[in-house]
Parts: sequence; C-alpha cells; structure tokens
Amino acid sequence: MKNRNTRLAEIIDIISHQVIGSQEELSKQLAIRGHIVTQATLSRDLKSIKATKISTDKGMYRYIVGDSGSFHRGNRRGRQYATGASHLQHSSVISASITGNLVVVKTRNGYAQGLAYDIDTLDSPLIAGTISGADTVFAALAEGADRADVIELFRALLPPHTHNSLK
Repeated sequence: MKNRNTRLAEIIDIISHQVIGSQEELSKQLAIRGHIVTQATLSRDLKSIKATKISTDKGMYRYIVGDSGSFHRGNRRGRQYATGASHLQHSSVISASITGNLVVVKTRNGYAQGLAYDIDTLDSPLIAGTISGADTVFAALAEGADRADVIELFRALLPPHTHNSLK
C-alpha cells in the first residue's frame, strides 16, 4: 500500500487534470493508479487538501483543489508577498484590470472563489480584502498601496496572457 502523501499528490493531480464530479469517480481513478481507499479515507483526504465541488459551465459539478494544493507546497502564510504568489499561476483567469483602488479579475465560471481565497492567503499588505462571485474577483487595494507593487503581485499570480492589461 502506498503512503498517504503519495495518495494525496495523486488526488491533486487527478482533480487538477480531469473533471471529477463524485468520490466514486475519484476512487476509480485512484484505483487505476494503485490506491485502493475507503469512502471515509477519501473524504478525509479531500478535506485535507481543501477540495471543493463547484458548478461547471455545463451545469454539472466537479472537484477543484482549494488553496492551490497547499498540502504539498507548504503553508504560504508569512512568505514575502510577491514571491509567495509566483507558483500559483491560475489558468482559469480570463482577464484582469486595475481601476481606482480595485483589481478586477474575470475567471471561468466557478473559479473566482478559489482565486479570491488564494489572494487572501497571501497576506499581502497591498490587499485589504477580496469579494468573489462565480466568475469575478474584486480585490480592494490597501490605502496607499503602490500601483507598481500591486502589478508585480498580480503578475506573479495570474497567467501571462493577462499581464498587458495590468497597467
């Protein structure tokens, strides 16, 4: 039997690369990879990696990994804010812009909450807080936040195709 850390890494990989809508589907995928687990164990594993179910564009549900899979990356709290974001690169982001004291980020449907959570867990002194809907994140900038630093933070967090709109 393979160890728990290996199994959790496999779960993160499966959820990140496939549309998995139930624990039964996930259990089958794990079995293919050599991990036979009970429903209770799988439930605990999903909780430990902060996996959540979201609605897809097609009205179905799928698991996503919360906190960008922080299980194997370690805790990001306390890291320097710009470098702490550099490993995230949210591929679900469609566009981003800065207006006044807000950064507005558009995502694919169902991904905004996870992105807002990741922004909040950066504990950046530049961000006062976030509000998310299904496909939009509003990040309120802290009073006096330097625009160049905000751009650097979000360029580290967001995929390259959004960088030109962050000015």
